[in-house]
Amino acid sequence: MLLLAVLVLTSPALAQPGPAVQPTRDVDVTYRVPVPGAADTFLLQRLRWSAAHRQQRVDLPTSGNWMVLDFDAHRMALVHDDSREVIELPSPQSAEQRGAGAGYTRVATSSVAGLPCTEWRTVDTRGHETLACYTDDGVLLRATAGARTLMEAVHVSYEAQAASLFQTPAGYARQATRR
Repeated sequence: MLLLAVLVLTSPALAQPGPAVQPTRDVDVTYRVPVPGAADTFLLQRLRWSAAHRQQRVDLPTSGNWMVLDFDAHRMALVHDDSREVIELPSPQSAEQRGAGAGYTRVATSSVAGLPCTEWRTVDTRGHETLACYTDDGVLLRATAGARTLMEAVHVSYEAQAASLFQTPAGYARQATRR
């Protein structure tokens, strides 16, 4: 009887598909990111996603620095507005993982920034266990490791993202690197 109870409790988690890990529609998210070693100090980081072009723009907390990941071209561009330069390189291998499912275990449901999400246990690229709270349409709302919050959405807006947001500026010096 104990074996049956264990199978009933664990089978749904094993059989369930994992989360969508990329947004299925355009979205603009602002995250609160704690500064390591500085209690109660946070930076804001903005992430925008174009579903049609499978591109992600991340505005880094340091002003004038942003990056674009192009998931179809497998490229990443780091833009430095102050020095008017663009560094182009292959996207990190972790960014190439489109697949939902593998390595995720459903834990609970929650709400972040006024949106419902599902907490999924997974392992990050360094092998550390994390909890990631994704909406049903693939938006990461919160990531935690142990008792530490790594990032948490404070504002989410579902609206069309202009293609120009994901284009690197013309006239900037370009540097291309390969792995």
